[in-house]
Amino acid sequence: MISEKEYYEIMGNMCDNEDFETLHKNWHICFEYILKDFKCGFTKKAIDSLFYNFAMKNWEELWLETSTYKGSSKDELIKSFGYECSYICDRTSYDRLFRTHWLFIKAFDDEMDEMQIK
Repeated sequence: MISEKEYYEIMGNMCDNEDFETLHKNWHICFEYILKDFKCGFTKKAIDSLFYNFAMKNWEELWLETSTYKGSSKDELIKSFGYECSYICDRTSYDRLFRTHWLFIKAFDDEMDEMQIK
């Protein structure tokens, strides 16, 4: 587990990266940090399942084509994700965490499809 200082540093610098490998590693670490910080007993297995299987493809409101991000390029989605990380880092909630994760998933849809845990 990372320290609080490391968490804020990573989240504050998420905009500085655009490659999947770096963002995936850093976001997964912070995603886990946030869920564990809620102190609700999230296990590593549950966190990984949420992280990798957060598709929600049956809910039309979460389709990229019907969202406010319709027509956004991959680069625009990555930038929006980075800004969200910076915004939510000191005011986390499930809603903000999952909204930010949705942006990550949409920016890296193909890469994440390959990594889904069954």
